[in-house]
Amino acid sequence: MKTFIASVCLLTVFSFCYGTQLPSVFKKCNVKQPNFEKCLGDAIQGAIKLLKDPITELGLPCMDPYKEENITLEIGNATEGLRQAWKNLTIAGLSKPIATNARWTSGSITTLDLEVSYDQKLLFTTDYQAHGAVLLLPVDVSSSYTCEFVKGGKIKSTYKIKPPKRRNGYFQLISTKVLFVPKKTKVTFDRFFENQCLTDAFNAEMNENWEGIWKYIDGFLGVYDAYFDALFRSVLDKVPADQIFDGLE
Repeated sequence: MKTFIASVCLLTVFSFCYGTQLPSVFKKCNVKQPNFEKCLGDAIQGAIKLLKDPITELGLPCMDPYKEENITLEIGNATEGLRQAWKNLTIAGLSKPIATNARWTSGSITTLDLEVSYDQKLLFTTDYQAHGAVLLLPVDVSSSYTCEFVKGGKIKSTYKIKPPKRRNGYFQLISTKVLFVPKKTKVTFDRFFENQCLTDAFNAEMNENWEGIWKYIDGFLGVYDAYFDALFRSVLDKVPADQIFDGLE
């Protein structure tokens, strides 16, 4: 029995010290090779495509569709302002990039810049609610809502990472910033006004001025920082650096 317990303890320590192996389906790159950044972009694109399904050994969820239960945004005050809610938000198409560019800047704090490109639509769907007043006029909206990247677009992200002191140590993710950049959007509210003609005219105006509308929407899209942060952190926290990259010193 003592031998068995000692063996279990030894295996536990071994697992803790050496961490999780990177699944063989993930491409591994050598930091000393001149094509490292190209390899890294290809590897990350391959990983994104794999996330059409969960990767349980790394604790990675399915990212297509992406799902968020509730996002709220308040503008103004109780007298004149809006409380907006996007419920049951989903984004379809994230696992189908056509290109991924990576820039790796080493230092005491390493920076990873990613640019993931899509040539087909990303589709945002949600139940939208807005309550309050604008110019003293009451607003009480409850409608389904879709936003489509009709010509694709890009997701740009920047990760600040603290490198390990030894090869078999762990990268530490410090911060994540994500920006969605559409080529063109098409927005549709099912029922923004009681009068359907007014709703149709509102949708047409939104799509005519889509660039300004997207800049406004982008203000609350910071919610995705946490999602992409959790995806990347799940790998970095579990897999030792020398299991992610070759050529580390």
